[in-house]
Amino acid sequence: MLHRFFSTLLSFPAFVLYLSFISCAFSDPLLSSYAATQIKFWSENVHNKMPLAISTKLSPLNKRDSSYYAKTISENNFKADTKFCAVAELACSIGIGEVKTVKEAYATVKTYNNKKVVVPLRNMDPFSFFRLPILKEGNTIHLSNLKESLPHRAFLPPQIASKISLTPKGVTKIFPESSKDAIETTLSYCNAAAIKGEFKACPKSLEEIISFSKASLGKKKLLALTSESTRGSGEQLMIKKIKQFNVEKIVACHEMFLPFATYFCHSLTSSRIYSVDFVKPDSNVPVNTVLAICHMDTSPWPANHVAFQILKFGPGQGEACHWLNEIDLAWIDGGETI
Repeated sequence: MLHRFFSTLLSFPAFVLYLSFISCAFSDPLLSSYAATQIKFWSENVHNKMPLAISTKLSPLNKRDSSYYAKTISENNFKADTKFCAVAELACSIGIGEVKTVKEAYATVKTYNNKKVVVPLRNMDPFSFFRLPILKEGNTIHLSNLKESLPHRAFLPPQIASKISLTPKGVTKIFPESSKDAIETTLSYCNAAAIKGEFKACPKSLEEIISFSKASLGKKKLLALTSESTRGSGEQLMIKKIKQFNVEKIVACHEMFLPFATYFCHSLTSSRIYSVDFVKPDSNVPVNTVLAICHMDTSPWPANHVAFQILKFGPGQGEACHWLNEIDLAWIDGGETI
């Protein structure tokens, strides 16, 4: 009965991971995988199954190692060594090519009205923002690139992640071999001032992501939504079916680069979320189901936001929509059904 419950709750990779550690969990609690705790926390707070984007990032550490490294980091002299990075599945050092990819995927921070705000880089995909009227059944559109090439990193258990300060000094002190440029780009994004009506954070663990989303939505239980895959990226596709989720609030989480898995999560007022089924225009063959978020009020956005460069209007002059890529997550009220 227990196995049947978990097999319906979890994606296959997470379930396999659960099974691989359940025997030692009964024999020695200290040697059980922390992933089992993450799975349990998910099941207690999220209605639907864990998506692949999350299940592949569950911590491989056991509880004994989690406690050991949390204590060691607290002693204020810990530097991530090869053993820790390998056992915890972290990206403690990345190549130059990967750093470039990371930097191009994010944004830069500029001063606007005497405040630091995040402005996406100019070399973003020109199809990454679009207007709401495009979302009509039967329309043929160019789907933007949904692929990401960030290096694999697992989540840290919260008792370890909580010891890491999200400052350039705080992160590089523990991970001196990781790219300082990539870390600073992410932290600039995380620490930039929120725009009007935005609730934002950079959760450092899976538990923090869920807790932040629950607090933002004011709900006891959540639904996690993701795009199905990257199929059709950069192609001309036809919209077969559109579903709008009838929710008042949405939290969107975008994976960022730090040596461990972390996300930038935010909630903006006046936003809508849609599930869009795409097919091949000439054959009607199903291709993908992709999530789209439309921000209906752009008046608080900085005038030099890339969305306005692509859509050719200014703040408050129209809505701005974008797709969620393969590693993005959207959270909504768990009372909504899918």
